[in-house]
Amino acid sequence: MSCRKAAVVNLSALLGSIELTPQSYENFSTLPYRVSKAALNMLITCAAVELKKDEILCTLLHPGWVQTDMGGANVNAQESVQGMLKIMNSMTEKHNGVLLDYKGQSIPW
Repeated sequence: MSCRKAAVVNLSALLGSIELTPQSYENFSTLPYRVSKAALNMLITCAAVELKKDEILCTLLHPGWVQTDMGGANVNAQESVQGMLKIMNSMTEKHNGVLLDYKGQSIPW
Protein backbone atom coordinates (compact mmCIF):
# COMPACT_ATOMS: atom_id res chain seq x y z
CA MET A 1 0.00 0.00 0.00
CA SER A 2 1.33 3.42 -0.87
CA CYS A 3 0.05 6.93 -1.34
CA ARG A 4 3.57 8.01 -2.39
CA LYS A 5 3.81 10.26 0.69
CA ALA A 6 4.00 9.84 4.42
CA ALA A 7 0.54 10.03 5.93
CA VAL A 8 -1.18 10.10 9.30
CA VAL A 9 -4.64 8.56 8.98
CA ASN A 10 -7.07 8.36 11.90
CA LEU A 11 -10.52 6.85 12.17
CA SER A 12 -13.10 9.42 13.15
CA ALA A 13 -16.86 9.56 12.75
CA LEU A 14 -19.63 11.61 11.29
CA LEU A 15 -20.78 12.08 14.89
CA GLY A 16 -17.74 14.31 15.49
CA SER A 17 -19.10 16.84 13.00
CA ILE A 18 -20.38 19.94 14.78
CA GLU A 19 -22.22 21.08 11.65
CA LEU A 20 -24.17 17.81 11.37
CA THR A 21 -25.12 17.61 15.06
CA PRO A 22 -28.68 18.96 14.59
CA GLN A 23 -29.47 16.12 12.16
CA SER A 24 -27.73 13.31 14.06
CA TYR A 25 -28.05 14.12 17.76
CA GLU A 26 -31.47 12.62 18.40
CA ASN A 27 -30.45 9.19 17.09
CA PHE A 28 -27.08 9.09 18.89
CA SER A 29 -26.69 11.55 21.75
CA THR A 30 -23.72 9.96 23.55
CA LEU A 31 -21.70 13.06 24.45
CA PRO A 32 -18.33 11.48 25.35
CA TYR A 33 -18.14 9.73 21.97
CA ARG A 34 -19.11 12.86 20.03
CA VAL A 35 -16.71 15.10 21.95
CA SER A 36 -13.80 12.66 21.57
CA LYS A 37 -14.30 12.52 17.79
CA ALA A 38 -14.61 16.31 17.53
CA ALA A 39 -11.36 16.65 19.51
CA LEU A 40 -9.64 14.12 17.24
CA ASN A 41 -10.83 16.09 14.22
CA MET A 42 -9.26 19.26 15.65
CA LEU A 43 -6.02 17.46 16.52
CA ILE A 44 -5.57 16.09 13.01
CA THR A 45 -6.55 19.39 11.40
CA CYS A 46 -3.83 21.11 13.45
CA ALA A 47 -1.37 18.33 12.61
CA ALA A 48 -2.17 18.82 8.92
CA VAL A 49 -1.11 22.46 9.20
CA GLU A 50 1.93 21.67 11.34
CA LEU A 51 3.21 18.80 9.18
CA LYS A 52 2.48 20.33 5.78
CA LYS A 53 6.02 21.76 5.64
CA ASP A 54 7.34 18.20 6.00
CA GLU A 55 4.99 16.98 3.23
CA ILE A 56 3.19 14.62 5.62
CA LEU A 57 -0.49 14.22 4.84
CA CYS A 58 -2.97 14.07 7.74
CA THR A 59 -6.53 12.97 7.21
CA LEU A 60 -9.50 11.44 8.99
CA LEU A 61 -11.68 8.62 7.72
CA HIS A 62 -15.22 7.76 8.78
CA PRO A 63 -15.74 4.02 8.17
CA GLY A 64 -19.51 4.39 8.00
CA TRP A 65 -22.01 2.71 10.27
CA VAL A 66 -20.49 -0.77 10.04
CA GLN A 67 -22.54 -3.91 10.67
CA THR A 68 -21.87 -5.52 14.05
CA ASP A 69 -23.89 -7.48 16.58
CA MET A 70 -25.01 -4.15 18.07
CA GLY A 71 -27.52 -3.01 15.51
CA GLY A 72 -28.91 -2.45 12.06
CA ALA A 73 -25.99 -0.78 10.35
CA ASN A 74 -26.01 -0.49 6.58
CA VAL A 75 -22.31 -1.05 5.67
CA ASN A 76 -20.48 -4.36 5.90
CA ALA A 77 -16.88 -4.42 7.12
CA GLN A 78 -15.43 -5.51 3.78
CA GLU A 79 -17.03 -2.60 1.90
CA SER A 80 -15.88 -0.11 4.54
CA VAL A 81 -12.28 -1.35 4.64
CA GLN A 82 -12.00 -1.59 0.85
CA GLY A 83 -13.25 1.97 0.51
CA MET A 84 -10.82 3.33 3.11
CA LEU A 85 -7.90 1.45 1.53
CA LYS A 86 -8.77 2.93 -1.85
CA ILE A 87 -8.63 6.42 -0.34
CA MET A 88 -5.34 5.75 1.45
CA ASN A 89 -3.78 4.36 -1.73
CA SER A 90 -4.60 7.51 -3.68
CA MET A 91 -4.11 10.28 -1.11
CA THR A 92 -2.83 13.64 -2.36
CA GLU A 93 -2.56 17.13 -0.91
CA LYS A 94 -6.30 17.61 -1.46
CA HIS A 95 -6.90 15.04 1.30
CA ASN A 96 -4.80 16.92 3.85
CA GLY A 97 -6.77 18.02 6.92
CA VAL A 98 -10.15 16.70 5.81
CA LEU A 99 -12.70 14.20 7.11
CA LEU A 100 -13.88 11.73 4.47
CA ASP A 101 -16.31 8.86 4.59
CA TYR A 102 -15.28 5.43 3.28
CA LYS A 103 -16.64 6.40 -0.16
CA GLY A 104 -14.37 9.44 -0.33
CA GLN A 105 -17.12 11.99 0.29
CA SER A 106 -16.16 15.01 2.38
CA ILE A 107 -17.89 15.38 5.77
CA PRO A 108 -18.28 18.95 7.08
CA TRP A 109 -16.79 19.88 10.43
